[in-house]
Amino acid sequence: MSEDLRIAGQRGAIAPDRRSRRRASALGTTARTVSGGSRSGSRSCSRTRTPARKKKRTPEEEGESRVQRFALQSESARLLPKERVAECLRQIVPLSAGVAVQHTPSTKSAHYSGLKTCASVWHCPVCAAKISERRRIELQQIIEKHIEMGGSVYMTTYTISHKRYDDLQDLLQRFLEARRKAKAGRRGQALKTDFQICGTVSVLEVTWSEANGWHPHVHELVFCMLPRMDEENYEITMRQAWEDAAAREGLSMNMHGFKLDRTYGAVGDYIAKFGREPALGNKAWGVEAEMTKGHTKRGRIDEHYTPFALLAAVNQGREDLKPIFVEYARCFKGRKQLTYSPHLKSFYNLEEKSDEELAAEVQEEAVTLVMLTPGQWAQVVGNDIRGELLEVARSGDALAVIGYLEGFGIEGVTPITVDDGGGG
Repeated sequence: MSEDLRIAGQRGAIAPDRRSRRRASALGTTARTVSGGSRSGSRSCSRTRTPARKKKRTPEEEGESRVQRFALQSESARLLPKERVAECLRQIVPLSAGVAVQHTPSTKSAHYSGLKTCASVWHCPVCAAKISERRRIELQQIIEKHIEMGGSVYMTTYTISHKRYDDLQDLLQRFLEARRKAKAGRRGQALKTDFQICGTVSVLEVTWSEANGWHPHVHELVFCMLPRMDEENYEITMRQAWEDAAAREGLSMNMHGFKLDRTYGAVGDYIAKFGREPALGNKAWGVEAEMTKGHTKRGRIDEHYTPFALLAAVNQGREDLKPIFVEYARCFKGRKQLTYSPHLKSFYNLEEKSDEELAAEVQEEAVTLVMLTPGQWAQVVGNDIRGELLEVARSGDALAVIGYLEGFGIEGVTPITVDDGGGG
């Protein structure tokens, strides 16, 4: 264990009091990964996550993914007309003269300035993509620093048994209450102390299938102060705590109800390879992406739908799935997706930013290519070309943007060459 982590534990910045007498077992630093059966009955106590080798997406696939976000956002707006997503990147902010189409040369990206944003990771595919990418980078930095300081990181998954006609609101409330009870009180404090856990980051997700209905689950990164945690005993102890807490809420689970994966040794590759949601739904994911972007994945149409996979299916004509997405949107509205344990961010000197701040974050060195009047912007929205227009703007060529708009009968747009540093 590094000196920095040891001092942090003594100060109580991110770790519980290690002088506690409650110790389940002596902890070593060379515990091996268990691949056989465990005393808890699970098939595998801990698995080391290794990055899959996948072909890099082409620029065309990247562009398709970006344009599709706007198409799915439009679908969400139609299904949720009273939510903020219905105005997101459509309505001009008050007192704004119009909409700026901007380009950032350093990243060859494009974006709009002067529009309202909803900052909803649950309802809006466009805002979710932006926010989750910022969160992925943030999480990547914490993981790297923690491992550099001599600690280790594990990803745990909490699931429950579910049925086709379970009510999502009721199931979600009981699931979250069981999660709270599993980690609360003396038992939860002893767990942190016994296994020298200095912090966690958890993410709430849900999928839906025609066979089994709603499936709420949580992925949680566990930051251990040791180079290696006593994986087998942690899996046994945490699984029992989770089963007991779930039972008190009338929930049950099978052997897959709790799973432990180690991310050590593969984190660098995950970070290098992933970080944006798949364009076609079958690309591999790194631990940071899985933690921050799980609900943005397209999902397999013949198995489990993620929320935005539901939107994609509706967009492709599945009218029967409309009420399913609306139920999801109602139940998850206002809930926190990503939760850090107290002091974890401050210990690693990361700034605390809300989803709203990330969604509205200004792009540095942004160049305004053209400025659209409210009337011209209304034509862009009416022609449903918001995503396509940004793809043209990624070239940084104002004349190409103007030519594209003229193809839709949007006249009178003139180029602007001033670098105003704005963005949105």
